[in-house]
Amino acid sequence: MERESTKHGPARDEELKHETGVEPAEDIPVAERQAPEPDVREAQEIALRSELARLLTRDEFPAERDTLLARLEDRDASAALISRVAGLSQDRRFTSAHEVMVTLGINAPENRPEGDGV
Repeated sequence: MERESTKHGPARDEELKHETGVEPAEDIPVAERQAPEPDVREAQEIALRSELARLLTRDEFPAERDTLLARLEDRDASAALISRVAGLSQDRRFTSAHEVMVTLGINAPENRPEGDGV
């Protein structure tokens, strides 16, 4: 049985398909749909967030930059994460991994302050 669109009639669907060269998404089987892939920067930020959250538990806090660096090095953190944390202010005391992520600008995009766009 052929599926029909619920938004348009079959004739309009065909018309749109020919105009755009794209089938309506509802006509594409779910298994064939693809979510947009994150860009390279976003993928790197996701990896850094995951690594930081895995390596620095709440028991590590509060801590200053040098303490965080020592803990990350002891746990074989990636050079990328160590480099980013090394750029933090020496004078600041962090109370959570989330606070470190926000300061590094790698917190989840939906929670970034306005104007800190990707």
